[in-house]
Amino acid sequence: MMAYSKVRRSTLTFGRELGEGGFSTVYQATWRRSLLKRQEVAVKRLHKVNPSEVEITSKLDHPNIVKLLAVVEESPDYFLIMELCTGGSLRSYLDERQGKRLPLDQFCDLAKQAALPLKYLREMGIVHKDVKSLNYLIADGDILKLTDFGIAKNLENTMSNATQSASYPWMAPELMRDMKLSPTYDVHSYGVVVWELLTLQVPFEGMEPQVVVMRICAHNERPPIPPDCPQTIADLLRKCWEADWRKRPSIDDILSAISDTLAAAAEAGAKASRQQQIIGGPWKLERKIGVDGPGKLVLSLGIAVNNQEDVCVADSSAVKVQVYSRQGVHKFSIDTKQGLKPGTRSLPQEVRVSSDGSFYITDDTQFVKVFGPDGMYRKRWPAVSPQLKSSADEDTRLAGLAMDAKGQLLVGEIKQGYISKHRQDGSHIASIHVGIKPLALAVTTDDAIIMSDCNKVHIMDSEGQLLHTVNPLTYVHRWDLAGIACIEDIVCVCNCDNKCIHCFTLSGEYLGDISISMPGNPTCLAFTADGKQLMVSCNYSVAVYTRQS
Repeated sequence: MMAYSKVRRSTLTFGRELGEGGFSTVYQATWRRSLLKRQEVAVKRLHKVNPSEVEITSKLDHPNIVKLLAVVEESPDYFLIMELCTGGSLRSYLDERQGKRLPLDQFCDLAKQAALPLKYLREMGIVHKDVKSLNYLIADGDILKLTDFGIAKNLENTMSNATQSASYPWMAPELMRDMKLSPTYDVHSYGVVVWELLTLQVPFEGMEPQVVVMRICAHNERPPIPPDCPQTIADLLRKCWEADWRKRPSIDDILSAISDTLAAAAEAGAKASRQQQIIGGPWKLERKIGVDGPGKLVLSLGIAVNNQEDVCVADSSAVKVQVYSRQGVHKFSIDTKQGLKPGTRSLPQEVRVSSDGSFYITDDTQFVKVFGPDGMYRKRWPAVSPQLKSSADEDTRLAGLAMDAKGQLLVGEIKQGYISKHRQDGSHIASIHVGIKPLALAVTTDDAIIMSDCNKVHIMDSEGQLLHTVNPLTYVHRWDLAGIACIEDIVCVCNCDNKCIHCFTLSGEYLGDISISMPGNPTCLAFTADGKQLMVSCNYSVAVYTRQS
């Protein structure tokens, strides 16, 4: 039993031509369905009657597929009366944007709508065989609908010899190569449509068919994926374009990848908003620490905050680490000359505090010195592996110090250009040759290593593999890099010359400057664990800022 009705040609009043292909011409028309009911429709006049097109189209019922309403069979006329999509083709819509890329949410919506009819067709046992942007139409409400089933095939006919009637830039390689039609043929073509949505471009534009065949089959070329393409979509395209049709994803996998892209974008948007909230503040100056009295600061080069939110400052000129309460009251001083021979030089550079309250301090010797929570000396251990240590002590100088999420210490040795990893007992884990002076170090929550060498900021993975290098002079006029810190994957760098704290993402993108007024030249900084307070050493004091909610 046919799922469509046969009507007379006289019920149609033809309007303008909408388009013409090799096998048909499409018109806009008014269809008089009854004495009182008229409907605007699209009428497809077939130059050559294809019974399978009518057979396949007549049994399709899906919101993302153009519906067949009726048929006119009055020799020599053969018309298919279809629902009218007033928005034109997807290809026309993309061309009209004149290079203005689709917003990600719209891109994902259209990519999803383009996939849904293919899922339905697979369930119906049908391969469309000519999926491309020209065959997606836009109906009222921005609904995307697949049309033109002129060369569609039933699934039982796939992987057998097939006619090569399709559009080459969208054509899967198995049809070009072996004249075979695979069950995942439409998935390859769909990938090209997604690429069109992404780039607005026409695939292999201007190339002759034989050139396209050569590039796809002989050289395994595919349309170039833009470098700023979301990773989930880039991976999806590569899978859709697999030369082996068995490796292509299912439509469920495709829909899942689109959902993941939207979720990742939402997460990234929330993260970006959070980053701007942190950077922009507003931050309020609460107090200055170390201005006078006990614990007066002379030259602070390193700063840390412990679990009790005490502020711990390495004062190089005073040869001490000064410890203050969160309210700015001086609690005690650590004499960094403890444990050294009399007359030995010790100018503290950096300080870190472990979860049990122990202090780890680097200075201009070759050792990391450990002090208890009460500030009393406990031990010291060599920061450089014996295999790397120079015979002359003066060829070893420590500077940067960081502590990762596992409590492991990273120590920067600036004369030989190494970062050494140690456990808190001093046992050596690894040495990373960086070839530059690791003057300041920080570690992100996922153990990425941030390192500065006065001129640039280097972002590395936990094994020391360089990921990105930031040249701040790209963003600011003057640069004298000092301390660095990380908060929620924001890299914060003190610019002593410009009296600013510049902020970057882990990919090296400049976010802006923390919105605070500096009382002096910032040399080092630290955040409390909750990120609500920021301590910045400026000249002879530490400024404590509170981020306003």
